[in-house]
Amino acid sequence: MMSDKFKESIHQEFERFMRDEMDDNEKKNYQNTSRFKNIIKRITKVLIEKSLKKNI
Repeated sequence: MMSDKFKESIHQEFERFMRDEMDDNEKKNYQNTSRFKNIIKRITKVLIEKSLKKNI
């Protein structure tokens, strides 16, 4: 777990999640955070926009 002295940015935290550097408990906790939900929304939005542009 993160200490109070070290706070990851949203992107750093997500990168650790994607690289599977979190233990199972940390993953479960992380997936329930607003930070995780926010970054998933952003990524989804970008992918949808790119997909729509590609199809035009």
